[in-house]
Amino acid sequence: MKNYLKLLRDNATVERVPLNLAKNEGGTEATIYLYDVIAQDWGIGAMDVVNALAGLDSKSTLRMRIKSPGGDVFEARAIVTAMRDFIANGGRIIAQIDSIAASAASWIALAANEVEMVDGAFLMIHKASGGCFGTDVDMHHMGNLLNKVEGSIVNEYAARTKQTPEQIQTWMAAETWFTAQEAMDNGFATRVISTLAEHPSNLAKLTWNLSAFEKTPEALLNLQATEPAPDDRAILEQNQRRMRLLDYQT
Repeated sequence: MKNYLKLLRDNATVERVPLNLAKNEGGTEATIYLYDVIAQDWGIGAMDVVNALAGLDSKSTLRMRIKSPGGDVFEARAIVTAMRDFIANGGRIIAQIDSIAASAASWIALAANEVEMVDGAFLMIHKASGGCFGTDVDMHHMGNLLNKVEGSIVNEYAARTKQTPEQIQTWMAAETWFTAQEAMDNGFATRVISTLAEHPSNLAKLTWNLSAFEKTPEALLNLQATEPAPDDRAILEQNQRRMRLLDYQT
């Protein structure tokens, strides 16, 4: 949870990118862009994806292009469920990681039939995290919930990659960032496509602050936005000045 909350706070000033869906005239092919944090009411939520999939022909092929630092694991679970329902009903999904699929976004990517990664992109997996307020009983329940969530993710990663659960757990504990080639070599990606030189905007426009993660690659750190996170005191003082101005005007 602390990683998730820090991710949201550090990127509070980043312009939101709503879910974008483009379909061909026949309705048999479509492209969807997940270019934001996975979060209800703040970034891209599960209902955004559910509604987009509902508007597609059940036999259509969807290319899901991903550029996301991750987000809410439970929103991601709902998105994964919607994707699997779409596939079970005859649809096909190709995930294309354009620059980054970290944390919950990597889970979403691996729910597709195929996973393509642009050369120069990254995929990251790490341990599930969460938090709560309350008694020791509440904390115990949260610990049990996290264990169940992580166990589910481990099993799904292992099934997709053909790696052992123990290997997946080791990678998650170490917050492992895979290059496109490493992801393909270890079963996370189906293929590496094109080169970053052919898609220079994919990483150049990566404006997220990724300091919520411990081992962000230098290639991504060097592209992060230089604008500092908003200072709470400065925001409070600004609001107070506005209130005084309103009092003066009345």
